[in-house]
Amino acid sequence: MMRREMLLALSVALAPALVCACDSDGPLDSVIDTTANPSVWHDDAAKILDVLPKVVTSFKPSDAATPFNTSYRTGPVFGASCTYADGPRQLVVRVESGNIRERFATLAKGHANAGESFVTREATVHGQKATVHWNGLGLTADVVYVLQRRFIVELRLVPARSDDDVVQLAEAMDVAPLTALVLAGMK
Repeated sequence: MMRREMLLALSVALAPALVCACDSDGPLDSVIDTTANPSVWHDDAAKILDVLPKVVTSFKPSDAATPFNTSYRTGPVFGASCTYADGPRQLVVRVESGNIRERFATLAKGHANAGESFVTREATVHGQKATVHWNGLGLTADVVYVLQRRFIVELRLVPARSDDDVVQLAEAMDVAPLTALVLAGMK
């Protein structure tokens, strides 16, 4: 009986550590002071805008990159996006930061009721677990992953030849400038 009680006590003591270990790669809600002046997140969005890639393989910007700053129930989310083109193909790169935990869960889930032509699978991008969505009828593909637990990186490609098209573009994108950013509005 004593051994059983010791095992129970040990499992109760280790449970929080095991739960934390399972989420060690997940996104963080990184904004502690949600009452701060919103200009700090505007400034951080501008920093993200500055490091968006100038090109992604043969895709060049077709529209001006834009920063954004919004707030969800969980707090501020900010970042930047840019639309690139290569002939008739269009690639949208969007980077988000701030309180992104719930936002990532929504993006990774994708379009749950999109029908048979819609497929979701896992992949690896820059060493991180990623979710890939593919619509064979619409020829759209997107990939979403978390970088350094503080950035959601999403790429959407139309038309795509396959779901792997967008994964290859995500791998080709230089993320070093993004990972080097120091953002003022985060912990």
